[in-house]
Amino acid sequence: MYGGYDASTGPKILVTTCNALAVAAAGWFLSGGTDAVDAEPLRRGLLFALSAIYLLRFVATTFVMLKRSMEWSEAATVGVWVVVIHGTMAYLGGTNSASVGVVTWLGILLYLVGSYLNTGSEYQRKVWKRAPEHKGKLYTEGLFKYSMHINYFGDVVLFTGFALVTGSLWALVIPVIMACMFSFMNIPMLDKYLAERYGTAFDEYAKKTAKLVPFVY
Repeated sequence: MYGGYDASTGPKILVTTCNALAVAAAGWFLSGGTDAVDAEPLRRGLLFALSAIYLLRFVATTFVMLKRSMEWSEAATVGVWVVVIHGTMAYLGGTNSASVGVVTWLGILLYLVGSYLNTGSEYQRKVWKRAPEHKGKLYTEGLFKYSMHINYFGDVVLFTGFALVTGSLWALVIPVIMACMFSFMNIPMLDKYLAERYGTAFDEYAKKTAKLVPFVY
């Protein structure tokens, strides 16, 4: 999962296709594709916009920001996961008849902040890595000064915001699952790879930097 660098065109196309189809299905549902939709138009519009924005960011990250390889198994797993995310948010939000209020706009704010933390941190790292003198060195600057995995934290924040926009507490299960997956699966695997690749530099970075949540954990 970590350490390889190739185009992985097939797997990346698969996961992107799953994402795009899920967004299209969410849009169909939220636009009144079934009689189940009960949310006011503003909530439905916001939910579709958030799904569409995530798709665009996903494409940018997958094909531009990150050059690491992607196995077919990873593509299938992530593909199923994004379908679950878009489907859950569209259904729970689309069947919620409550009026849009403060919690909804708080959700929008968290979504935007989380998107910046994720994509902004990836962009900062990509720009830094371009410099020839940084080749083979561990990136610990920018937003990564505050968390070793600030991009993962950004995802948790943005999907917490997405969940709040649905107006359903059940939607918060998505960011909770995501935080657990990052904490107990992705981060341990990535840390093992980084420790093997960067040695002492990584050990020093790990000693003084939060692992996921800035200044907390």
